[in-house]
Amino acid sequence: MKNYIHILKTVIGSNLHKLKTLIWYGNFQSREYIVDRERRLVYLVNSKVACSSIKACICGSQNDDDSVHTEIGRGGWLRKDVLQGEEKSYFKFTFVRDPFSRLVSCYESKYHHDKEFYKKKVFDFDHYLFGYIRKDQGFDTFVRKIVKLPACLLDKHFLVQYDLTHDRQGRKLVDFIGKSEHMSEDFGKVQKKCGLPDLPHFNRTDKKKKNWMDYYTKETARLVYRKYQKDIKAFGYEESYRKLMAYLDGREQA
Repeated sequence: MKNYIHILKTVIGSNLHKLKTLIWYGNFQSREYIVDRERRLVYLVNSKVACSSIKACICGSQNDDDSVHTEIGRGGWLRKDVLQGEEKSYFKFTFVRDPFSRLVSCYESKYHHDKEFYKKKVFDFDHYLFGYIRKDQGFDTFVRKIVKLPACLLDKHFLVQYDLTHDRQGRKLVDFIGKSEHMSEDFGKVQKKCGLPDLPHFNRTDKKKKNWMDYYTKETARLVYRKYQKDIKAFGYEESYRKLMAYLDGREQA
């Protein structure tokens, strides 16, 4: 509780607009909806879950995964934090991801890939909670810092996905929730219903990168399991946790 109060005071002191968002939506960041009125389609954005490719698919962009985030705001595609009127009746969808691999992807992307590839001078987490996770101190420390934060202050790149896809009463906010692990099959259902083109794939992944399971220890795996328990249970990732623990057992015995 003391940790929560300290962080909240810091946020209130210098980020009034973030405070307003926290009060209004119950979270540090509001939801982001991409509205396609022509197709009567709404995409609820979930960061680190193929959101660049999905946005590019909706707006027909062939640009890389950085510029598409600004391009989606042009033309007939709207960025909104609240759906209004007729938009509420549109077909609404999003995708979720195994929280264990998603957290590794966030760590690698934000501390290494994005900063190096885009030659960023300002780091994405420089100002997040006033530098709370600015420095790369290793994945273990990253996990330990993240799990201490209350859900309402989590950044969009590592939020509890259930809190994105459901309201505070536990009601689902979209008509379809696909899983990134079944992207081809699940996105195909959205394509068929809404007439979307094929999903582009912006892939600059290093083929030599290590298995995401190798980032974990049994302790950090348990911490993530407790923190993201709603995601794991609601979206069926219990088996992923069992496989991860079995993998770590085998690594200890090797």
